[in-house]
Amino acid sequence: MSVAMAFTAAFLAGALAIFAAADAVGAALGSTRLPLQWRIGLAGALLLALAAVDLVAMAKSTYCPIGWRRQTPRILMRRFPAPLVASVWGFDTGLVVTTFRVAAVSWGALFLAALGLSPQWAGAGYGLAFTMPFLILVSRPRLGRSSSGAAPADPGLEWMLRKRSAIQGLSAALLAASGAILIGVSVD
Repeated sequence: MSVAMAFTAAFLAGALAIFAAADAVGAALGSTRLPLQWRIGLAGALLLALAAVDLVAMAKSTYCPIGWRRQTPRILMRRFPAPLVASVWGFDTGLVVTTFRVAAVSWGALFLAALGLSPQWAGAGYGLAFTMPFLILVSRPRLGRSSSGAAPADPGLEWMLRKRSAIQGLSAALLAASGAILIGVSVD
């Protein structure tokens, strides 16, 4: 469980860092100084575009095409202690932009932060929304499986990855609905 806790703490740190960075980049570029109605309309358009990205990914049976197509190198597991590797992996994954994503919804959250429409600490919400289910998943009893088996017990990741298309559909629906609402609010 210490490895899972190391991953979780580092993921939260990465999420807080990237949302603070998005907020800072938005401020530096001046997006937070745009009139509120413009920022809301722009956010709506960006969320609708991200919904389209999810729909394309669903049609192509692939992951979200936005972001770097890489992951933390697995060879680190042979060279360093597991809690350290889990920390590096957790921080990397928490950064949103540095690894594979199933759906585009996390990009929408970053855009909202860059436009000054969500607070910096939204990263804490993002981080907790990922890490709490993760901790539940890895801590639940694995019925019918022995920890002494030759292959590692699958805590459910493969099952969740098989649900990729459904998750992308939910992401697309959430992004489209939110984008439409924001555009509607911006024209009032």
